[in-house]
Amino acid sequence: MSMAKARRVLIIKTGFSEFLDAGISTTVSLGDVLICTAILPLFKKDHVTWVTSWQARELLQENSYIHDLPIFGPAALQQICKKSYDILVNLEKDIGICTMMKQIKAVKRYGFYFNEQTHNISTYKRSTGYLLVGQENHRSIKKTVVDMLYETVEEKRRGNEFILQRARRKPIQSDFGFNHTVGSKWPTKGWPQGHWQELEKILSTNYSISWQKGQKNLTKYIDWIDSCRIIVTSESLGQVIGLALGKQVVTLFGPTNPARTEKLKGVTAIKSTLLCPHMPCYLPFCRHDQFCMDHIKPDDVAQVCRTLIKKEEANLVS
Repeated sequence: MSMAKARRVLIIKTGFSEFLDAGISTTVSLGDVLICTAILPLFKKDHVTWVTSWQARELLQENSYIHDLPIFGPAALQQICKKSYDILVNLEKDIGICTMMKQIKAVKRYGFYFNEQTHNISTYKRSTGYLLVGQENHRSIKKTVVDMLYETVEEKRRGNEFILQRARRKPIQSDFGFNHTVGSKWPTKGWPQGHWQELEKILSTNYSISWQKGQKNLTKYIDWIDSCRIIVTSESLGQVIGLALGKQVVTLFGPTNPARTEKLKGVTAIKSTLLCPHMPCYLPFCRHDQFCMDHIKPDDVAQVCRTLIKKEEANLVS
């Protein structure tokens, strides 16, 4: 019985745009790049080339599913245009990248491309056209981000793990890691600093606490997350890295849609109790009388943290 020939697969994901957001940013979305690694097990027997940005390379360079990792630019474009592929997956909405798609030889194409008839970005699969609208228009969508990724390549989800492989893992140094800062795109995701300090007071009598480290250095940031048993965070890069490293992650949700990640393995979601009709709004700044993240109580977060760490301790004993 002959073995199936490995397919040549090209994935384009730089982080210049977010898979579920209509906007293009000058800041690379590292979390979005790491999220997209969830589809790699589909191609575990294939030869995968992944074009990414310089900023995101560290998230992918030790990944055993990826055989070639060109950095986006003229040299990478020249390299991939010289070859032909069995499968092309473009997960970028950047108009330049989408226009470039027609120069690449591929048998099957998935994701985004530039439609010369409508002069706009389109999806190869018509039913995934909803991905082209902003996240604020995804309120009614109950699928996880992994479900949506698999749907984009006409597959059903077989797993739900992001993949971040490291040659050396860090030993556990703290029970809880407080991933308390948020990015500049959606500062409304942030939990008030006073609430973090109150949570520390509650937990520190019995458990060790570590505050976020390595904000300006990705290696140190990943090392810090790896050194914590459980991560407490908003919906952010820290959440995705924590899950990719196999951590239990307590995620605080207010202005964003918890359905995207709350059903993924390792996530314990805590949602704002504010009955705001605009949630999830995805607004960068709150325009309303009450701020949703204020309504997540430190006592409630502490109770969830205690329950999770007791389960962790029980698993270690067994």
